[in-house]
Amino acid sequence: MTKKQFFEGISKPRNKTFMRIFLSMGLTEHTGHGIPTIVKKYGEEVFEIEDNYIRCTIPFDEEVLYKLKNENVGLNVGLNKTEKKVVSLLVKNPKYTSDELAAEIGVTKRTIERAFISLQKKKVIERIGSKRDGSWIVIK
Repeated sequence: MTKKQFFEGISKPRNKTFMRIFLSMGLTEHTGHGIPTIVKKYGEEVFEIEDNYIRCTIPFDEEVLYKLKNENVGLNVGLNKTEKKVVSLLVKNPKYTSDELAAEIGVTKRTIERAFISLQKKKVIERIGSKRDGSWIVIK
């Protein structure tokens, strides 16, 4: 992979078996948006690229720490109460189904489905994999 492809977010796992395992466990994503997101926020200079390794050093950001401490992370802005609860639960368990979320939050399945649609339009969550075996990832 070239440096240009890396910074554009081209996803090319070295070990496809590990990638499938990590993906099914919800430990990684396969959409290729991670590197461009880091570059947009911190610039290419946070990456040190050598022949045998890539090191990424993200600078300490007090604003991010403050938001995390107050649980008012940027993703909560512009979301209704149900959407905030859905996102909070999906962070903990990306495999939640609409039925499970509805029971957990105390709303109907249809309300959860509307929240999924709204959150996807707002680019807060994304579905990875099939409806049956997939999971959700929180993007923002």
